[in-house]
Amino acid sequence: MISQSILMELFSLIILVAVSFASSVMGTMIGMAMLVLLPVMIFLGMPVHTAIATGRFSMIGVSIGNITKFSRNQKIQPKYVAAFALAGVIGSFMGASFLTGFSESMLKLVIGVFMILVSILVLFEGYLKPKGVKHKTKASHHVLSGLAGLFIGGYIGVIGGGGATIVIFLLILIYGLSFHQAVANQKAVTLPISVIATLVFMFQGLIDYKIGILLFIVNVIGGWVGASLVLKFDSCWLKRIMVPISVIMAIKLIFF
Repeated sequence: MISQSILMELFSLIILVAVSFASSVMGTMIGMAMLVLLPVMIFLGMPVHTAIATGRFSMIGVSIGNITKFSRNQKIQPKYVAAFALAGVIGSFMGASFLTGFSESMLKLVIGVFMILVSILVLFEGYLKPKGVKHKTKASHHVLSGLAGLFIGGYIGVIGGGGATIVIFLLILIYGLSFHQAVANQKAVTLPISVIATLVFMFQGLIDYKIGILLFIVNVIGGWVGASLVLKFDSCWLKRIMVPISVIMAIKLIFF
C-alpha cells in the first residue's frame, strides 16, 4: 500500500501543478502569476528562499509561452522594452545576489505587503490612464523606464511576486500604452530579468529542480493559453476574482 506521506506529497504536487497552470494563464492576462504561485508553494511547506528561486525559474516558462504567442501577433515593440529590460537585468543580478541575506519572516512580510499593494494597483488600473492614448516617445521616457528597470529588476531578483504587474503599469504610465499593449510588451522586459535572477539562484543552489522543471513545462503551456486569451477577452472579470484571493493569501502570509 502507498504510505500516507507519499499520498500527501502527491496531493500537494497535483495542487501545485494546477495552481501553476491557472496562475500562468491568469497571470498573463493581469500579471499576477508569481503572486499566486509563491504563497501556495510556501503554504505547502517549501522553504521561502527555495520557493522564490524555484518560482522564478518556472516563470521563465510563462514568458516563453507568452512571447512565442505575442511575437506571432506582432504585439512586442522593442522601443518600449529595450531600456527597461537592460536596466532590469542589472537590477535583477544585484537583487538576486542579496536574497539569502533576508530572513524567512522578513520575506513573508514583504511578499504579503506587496501582494496587497499590487492587488490595489490591479483593481484601479483602469483609472491610471485612458486606454489607447499614446504620446510621442522621447529620450526622457527611456531614462524613466531605465530607472524603473533598476528598481523592478532588483525587486524581482529578491521577491518577484507582483513585479510583472508593476512593469505593466509603468509601461502604461511612461509610454501611454493600453493595458493589452503593456501586457504584451511586459513579457519582453521580465524574461531577461527572470533569466538573470535564475542564473544567480542556480549558482547559489536554491532551486528545487524536481518541482521547478515540472512547473516550467506547465507554465510554458499556460503562458501560451493565457496569451491567446488576452487578445480576445476583457480582463475585468478576472481582476474581480484574483484581487480578493490575493489579499486573503497576503493576510494569511503576514499574520498566520
